[in-house]
Amino acid sequence: MAHAQSLPDDRQVAAVIQDYLQGSSYNRTEQLRRAFHPDARLYLSQGANGMREVGVEEYVGWFSKNPDQFNGRSGRLISVQVEGNIATAKAEILVGKDQARYVDLFLLKKLGEGWQVISKTATRYQTPAHGRQVVLVVSNVGTIPGTRLSAGNSFAELIHAYTAFREAGYGVQFVSPEGGAVPLAYIDTRDPEHTARIYDGDFMWALANTRKPEDVSAVDYAALMYIGGSAAMYGVVDHPGLKALAVRIYEQRQGIVSAVCHGSAGLANLTLSDGTALVSGKRVTGYPDAFEDKQAPYYKTLPFSLEQRLQERKGLFRYGARNSSHVEIDGRLVTGMNWQSTRDVVNAVIRQLEASGAPKAISPAATSQDSSH
Repeated sequence: MAHAQSLPDDRQVAAVIQDYLQGSSYNRTEQLRRAFHPDARLYLSQGANGMREVGVEEYVGWFSKNPDQFNGRSGRLISVQVEGNIATAKAEILVGKDQARYVDLFLLKKLGEGWQVISKTATRYQTPAHGRQVVLVVSNVGTIPGTRLSAGNSFAELIHAYTAFREAGYGVQFVSPEGGAVPLAYIDTRDPEHTARIYDGDFMWALANTRKPEDVSAVDYAALMYIGGSAAMYGVVDHPGLKALAVRIYEQRQGIVSAVCHGSAGLANLTLSDGTALVSGKRVTGYPDAFEDKQAPYYKTLPFSLEQRLQERKGLFRYGARNSSHVEIDGRLVTGMNWQSTRDVVNAVIRQLEASGAPKAISPAATSQDSSH
């Protein structure tokens, strides 16, 4: 077990960067302007190897067309580091129409009671970026309620899902019921992939600073995936904000809802707008009763049988051989039996998204800032 820890002042700095991200994605000039000190300088790319220096007002002016409309830029905060009254931050911007991924670096200063950006620069990568993002749902529960037994989110599932989506050009946002740091389980330091992510500061920062459901909007995401681990059985299933987010992505966004292993518990109480269970009449999988250790203390404390609960919701529960990948795909519902299924679940989600083309979105507006970011 391990527990990622938040850093002091992160939330204040993160809020400033969110003003930048939202302001520059939705042409909200006042929101964008307030992220910067009036005398801030921005050092932007020009040509192959050139640089262009601009001031705040010139930069903000590039986002003045089509106010409050999505312009094709999708951004996420990657990390924040605070040192006294100065801070650095890193963010990612995906611009689908240009197949471009930008990494922004910010220098911030605490002036009085608030933080502001005093400098920004960026670099550009040509990638399969398409401006789409996904949500990975995790739990904040580190101890099984009423016991001293540890609970956590499966580290293997986290890193396999995160890596597969990122390699396909998707932005990834971690969301939990309470936001902030989440407990991690089943870390194997003998596994090179595990070790690499343990020492990946940006990845661990993201797990220390997950967002609450009310801090994200379904319109920004093409898919949602519930991560497993024992913690997935607690705090997630009945959380109103998480349920609303998943259903909105599925119905309003026509996106994909997926889960792996015990993460399928998150599907159990999802109800569509017509009153039917999301899993009703659909093939679904998760960790089956046949593979559970029914004599183990953790099993005796589970709030319900995952398999039985999904069947009660009229889901058509299926599973495969122990310790092998098994995935069920039924329309826009994609589920995996165990942690070994994680990559196959992600690949199935990506195949559907690519086959269906761009998901429903707010009307994009062309803006002139993309060439220099």
